[in-house]
Amino acid sequence: MQSLADILKVDRKALHYHVKDRQSLLELLAHDTFSRRLSQTTVSEASDWKEACRIYSRDLADSALELAELVDYLWFGDLINDLTLKPVEILFGKLNAAGFTDEEAIRLMTVLGTLCLGHARDLAQAQKEIARTRKNLLIAVLGTQKSEDFPNLERISSLNVDTYSAQQLNFSVELILEGAEHMLAKRQNLASNSVILA
Repeated sequence: MQSLADILKVDRKALHYHVKDRQSLLELLAHDTFSRRLSQTTVSEASDWKEACRIYSRDLADSALELAELVDYLWFGDLINDLTLKPVEILFGKLNAAGFTDEEAIRLMTVLGTLCLGHARDLAQAQKEIARTRKNLLIAVLGTQKSEDFPNLERISSLNVDTYSAQQLNFSVELILEGAEHMLAKRQNLASNSVILA
């Protein structure tokens, strides 16, 4: 706090008037950096709801990833004040046009947001403590066990699957979108069958 006050050429007490402590300062910095980066999203250029979700998820994750260790100071519960609302409005419009109910759209957006922030935090942690990545932890634990007792885990641990990569995020997003599309189609089929029977 003193270093920042010196850079701004203000008294430390003046700085404390606006920011009470280091934690608050880092939260402000995280939110500002995140919202400025996310405001550049091209979600409005998406051709359909799935592409809009892909773009928004990628931009959401990238915005959080750019924070590095500051990602720990980012909480989605507080972000509504920081987010650029236009892309979110566009995305909800695309979901509505595709046939999702408002509740389904809210739940889908929540799942995607949780996934992207979790992925960013996961990656930041992995970069800090490589020995504590999933693969290394599994190898370490298996080293204390009889290998014949865990053939599946032994096989899995020998693979070079990077679960911290963009490929992992894309896999997760596609899994969610496929599930959402299936749920939507199922509901629409039930509704059309009800109309036919009526």
